[in-house]
Amino acid sequence: NYVSKGVKEPMKTVQQMMREQMDELMGKSRDVPLEEREAHAPKFEDPDVDRYFLCGCSPYELLKGTKSETIPGLDRDGFLWQRSEAMKLKWEALTQEERDAYGFERDLLDFLQELVSEQDRRIAKSKERYEAQNDAPVELAPETKRAMEELTEQITELQAQSEVLGEQGDVDASMVAFNQANALQLQLQELERKAQPAATKKQYVDEVSGLVYSSTDNEARIADLQSGRHYKAWKTIRETLIELREKNPPRKAAGGGSSGSAERRAERRDERRDERRDERR
Repeated sequence: NYVSKGVKEPMKTVQQMMREQMDELMGKSRDVPLEEREAHAPKFEDPDVDRYFLCGCSPYELLKGTKSETIPGLDRDGFLWQRSEAMKLKWEALTQEERDAYGFERDLLDFLQELVSEQDRRIAKSKERYEAQNDAPVELAPETKRAMEELTEQITELQAQSEVLGEQGDVDASMVAFNQANALQLQLQELERKAQPAATKKQYVDEVSGLVYSSTDNEARIADLQSGRHYKAWKTIRETLIELREKNPPRKAAGGGSSGSAERRAERRDERRDERRDERR
């Protein structure tokens, strides 16, 4: 069974790993006699076959183990679908007209559009939150703010005294008050300098993957983000969606047994549920 992110999977034996590799390369029916193999061979339309993988872009394969693994639109059963390289080679050997008859590429286009729309909604919401934080004024500590206010009051009083004493002709006393005001002004400027952060850290959201990076991140850090699986997955999904939009593949003809991607995924869930129910019985 598929294990959710954060849950440790049981250790596989060497034999199990070899068997899985053989299944992927040759198919699970590799041990079936040749005369019976065709009847037992999986079909493109089988509910457990990842049709998106056949078309070259399976969100279930790309997003598994990433932060987007639980994005709405991805069915849990989709992570368990078969992704056989042998079947993919058979699919790629078909003519474009034969592939169009299945309608898989149109289903993939609809599915990718659904996922990208949801991811764009999340990115917009995240950007709005971080931009509000970036624009928020820096809050001074209460004690710092109080000290600055007291210095400002003292400076104002000394400047007023200096002016009055000068008008009265007491030049010496006026200069003493003036110098004291200047000394306090220097203290206030130093306090303001220390209270102001050297560089305000701001957060930004990558519009391709939704990953968050900081204004203090260097080029190496950003390069690491863009070389990660999460970023590459969304880059591939978006590029494939653009290609499919330009290609505009047809839907499967009416009566062919293939509906839109959402309906087909619902049918697959029902089939999987019935299978599990039968197994319990």
